[in-house]
Amino acid sequence: MKECLKTLVGLIILSILISGQGCDDVSDGDITPIDFNPAYPRLSMWWPDSWNQDPQELARYDYIGWGNWEDENSLTLLKQLNPDQLHFTAISVTETCWESWEYDSALVSQIPDLWFLTQVGSTIVTDVDENQTIIEVAETRDGNGTPLFEAGDILACGFESMRLLAVNHIQRTLILERGFVREAASHSTGDRIAAHIEFWPETWVMNLSTLCPTVDVGNGPESWVDWALRNYIPYYWPNQRDGFLIDRIEDSQSWLVYEKAYGRTIDPDCSNRLVEDGYQTFDAAWQEGIRGFLPGIREMLQGKPLFGNTFGAYNDLLNGSIWESCPGNWSDTVPEVFTDWAQRVLRADGYIEVSKKGYSPNFSTVETYELEEYLPNPEVNNPLLDPNFEPNYQRMRFGITTALLGDGYFSYEINTNGHGTLGLMWFDEYDNVGEGRGYLGYPAGDAYVILDLGASGQVFRRDYDDGIVLCNPSGNRVNVNLGGIYRLIRGTQVTHVNTGENVSVISLLSRDGRILLKID
Repeated sequence: MKECLKTLVGLIILSILISGQGCDDVSDGDITPIDFNPAYPRLSMWWPDSWNQDPQELARYDYIGWGNWEDENSLTLLKQLNPDQLHFTAISVTETCWESWEYDSALVSQIPDLWFLTQVGSTIVTDVDENQTIIEVAETRDGNGTPLFEAGDILACGFESMRLLAVNHIQRTLILERGFVREAASHSTGDRIAAHIEFWPETWVMNLSTLCPTVDVGNGPESWVDWALRNYIPYYWPNQRDGFLIDRIEDSQSWLVYEKAYGRTIDPDCSNRLVEDGYQTFDAAWQEGIRGFLPGIREMLQGKPLFGNTFGAYNDLLNGSIWESCPGNWSDTVPEVFTDWAQRVLRADGYIEVSKKGYSPNFSTVETYELEEYLPNPEVNNPLLDPNFEPNYQRMRFGITTALLGDGYFSYEINTNGHGTLGLMWFDEYDNVGEGRGYLGYPAGDAYVILDLGASGQVFRRDYDDGIVLCNPSGNRVNVNLGGIYRLIRGTQVTHVNTGENVSVISLLSRDGRILLKID
């Protein structure tokens, strides 16, 4: 869902204290929200390359989500080319990245082990110095006989992390590579040692839940959320940016064990005890922690937008949400069925509803990927490097018409591993083949069902000032009577689809969509 660029951790100690008060409505007191209401289709891009990509191409998007490493001269030029374009700083508080080219161990070494989200672990039996590579622990298996440690784990202990090379269950010893990223140190009898939980490659998941233990690192006892509000957020907000895009603040984290097996267990309070309620208490505490965190950021932003990669969670506290891999199911081999699409788009906290809720303006975004599966080594495997590459135009049409059923934005990218840095793709549907952005104008009403196919799904339509949008997430190919005559886009990319013809009936493939224009 993210790349390691998203997970920079800035550990500059600032004396800024932010309160964590909640909000009951969607106003910022005396702060006037920005006025931003571009016409449709609304377009965005996440993590492009400001150093190497053409500013004229980058200037075509309504908003861009950046990291904190861009060429500021390029961003200044973009504002000159498109004064209406908004620039957001994209960050993650859910993970820390230790990739070697980044800020390296000088930063992550300052985070105590109890702020990381770790697995059930054990305790050290005797004092150890920074050179010992074999450490005896109280237990190497839990009460059910399941191993607490496995070779390849990265273990957290105090302010050090270690790579586990092997486990001797008989002697209850761990054979270790010491000082992995976080510098080797001495440890005392009884100190906790446990495996980090890793989701994105070369990152460690942080504990945003209210179960996170507090540690005094110089400002009194505080949790990761407390510390992040004091230090992390001020560091990542250059004054010239227009707001924050917060990555990976889902409404739960138990999926790290149950759905994807990124960890064998989760130990939310670092007690070395197995959770017995299916992580219900932890997931609730996770939500509570984030709900305490987001208002603190909003107070700091002083009216600037704050939205997140949340799949609709916390929409009452945000200026919208991002739906990654939508439409899609994180797999190129298994087609998405209607119920999958509806789960993301139609429910109360789905895209259509959330794009109309929360703080204004709303930046909810449908982000569709060319490749659903994780792309290893994108610098080598990037399909855009192939001169014969052709995008999946049907997938793009399905994505943009899904976005146009709501009031949000659309982004089409190669992969979650790389996002816009892998290259920018521009489609006939984006600007009506060069006629201009926002060529559909504004919605004339909400999306509505035009065909109900029962278990196979439904087909949708939405009317705009200057055209209509059809989206077919069902499992069937359908013929749609338009109730009048409309013109297809006269395309240059998929000319057998965007023919420029006048039509009153159109055939739509399953998981496809179409934009049609009113006839003057």
